[in-house]
Amino acid sequence: MKPKRLATVVFLLPIFLALLAGCGQGPGGGGTPTPYPTLARVTYTVQRGDIVINAKLSGQIEPVAVKSVSFPMDGHVDHVYVQPNEAVTKGELLADLIELKDLEAKAQEIRRAVERAQIDLEIAQTLLDKYKSGGFSTYDIKLQELDVQLAQLSLDETLAQYGLTDASTALDAIEAQVNAARVFAPIDGLIISEVAPAQVVTSDSVAFVIGDSNQLEAVTTPDTSPPQDVLKMMFEGMPVTVISNANPDLQMTGKIRQLPSPYGTGDSGNIIVRIVMDKPPSKDTYQSGDKVSVRVELANKKGVLWLPPAAIHEVGGRTFVIADTGLGPQRIEIEIGLKTQDKVEIVSGLTEGQIVIGL
Repeated sequence: MKPKRLATVVFLLPIFLALLAGCGQGPGGGGTPTPYPTLARVTYTVQRGDIVINAKLSGQIEPVAVKSVSFPMDGHVDHVYVQPNEAVTKGELLADLIELKDLEAKAQEIRRAVERAQIDLEIAQTLLDKYKSGGFSTYDIKLQELDVQLAQLSLDETLAQYGLTDASTALDAIEAQVNAARVFAPIDGLIISEVAPAQVVTSDSVAFVIGDSNQLEAVTTPDTSPPQDVLKMMFEGMPVTVISNANPDLQMTGKIRQLPSPYGTGDSGNIIVRIVMDKPPSKDTYQSGDKVSVRVELANKKGVLWLPPAAIHEVGGRTFVIADTGLGPQRIEIEIGLKTQDKVEIVSGLTEGQIVIGL
């Protein structure tokens, strides 16, 4: 903009503002300007009451885990022969690996080689016994004894070639090598969790978890996100209320058996909370597979001062309210305690009945 034009604009601006100020006045110029609307102030009263904090968890009834099972070798899962909640007996085949086919082929090769060497030794020994009992010459008997020694050396070399140490236990050792690609149930129980076909496993990874069908518990996770907010307020042994989803009127008492690490003794790799009921399972209470909800009372304070969250402000690490006093609004720093969605405990700084202003 050119200097001359800018000067003209600056000169006319006060006149334009004056004309705006005169709009709305009567013919005599003495009218009252239209007032701007005043925003209503929202106020809150410090009240006294109870603050209760509950957490909700959801899950289902499962057998108490008593045994984990792993494959003896690393590999890829091929067949899985059981399903969750299925009863199994000790020694039952649970799954096998894709590598089993190669192991079985190798085992067949080893069996044939060992059996061939054993047969050669048996033939040589049989002939030696015949020579000794049939009046053969010392020379013939000596030659046959050497044949027996050669057959024994051949058997020993065959065993060593395949990592076997004794001919009498060779077949059992070969079967053990094959069974490294299989996993069997070590106890009677119910399947709680299992691997999936094509899954990669190691000898250190858990393939199956077996539970005791006579011991049941609720396996749950917090509904709150993030779950750590409520987990840190729980402790093992804490009382809870377990509610059947199928029958909400059925409410059972229980306690937290296990929390995930670092809040308890459980695995740090999950957020599972395990709960045991005070009553034993039955058709009238609970059974394996039932869906349940769990209510945990995290805190319960009676007769405390409180305000709604909207009345409280936090700036620069300081917590305060704007109090409505006879001398005008006044900032008062306060200390707070328990928090819920609609109540915040006032520990100090305010008194019951005091009025504060919301922003």
